[in-house]
Amino acid sequence: MKDCNNTGACMNRREFLVKTGLVAGSVVLTVSSLSSTGSAARFEDVTITVNADSSLAKVGGYQIVDSSAGKIIVIHATEDKFVAYSAKCTHRGSIVEYDANAKQIHCPKHGSRFDTATGSVVKGPADDPLTAYPANASGQTVTVKVS
Repeated sequence: MKDCNNTGACMNRREFLVKTGLVAGSVVLTVSSLSSTGSAARFEDVTITVNADSSLAKVGGYQIVDSSAGKIIVIHATEDKFVAYSAKCTHRGSIVEYDANAKQIHCPKHGSRFDTATGSVVKGPADDPLTAYPANASGQTVTVKVS
């Protein structure tokens, strides 16, 4: 037990209040900083021009694009439909590819396979589906809504 008769061993009331105020202020700043960058994060949509020599010009073609949310795989799934998913495999984060013959997205590193229509896992080792992003074609552009 401390001997508070020795002034060096105990803090006085003023020191206690100052230190408590500093700790409380730090907690408030940390919490407000986290809430301002948390779930309200906004990302920019991605627009891709599809011309005759683009990999997306034909059904079965795909392209990996950079976005503010990370890499995205955009696939020309059917004549009038494009789909987009996170290009990062949910198993270990490798960049996925599209297998047009199997009509599946696959990870070349560990063999995970994902359904092109839903992004769900068809074959592991991945357990979680790919994040899906709405993709809309208009004229010669495809816009992926990332925000």
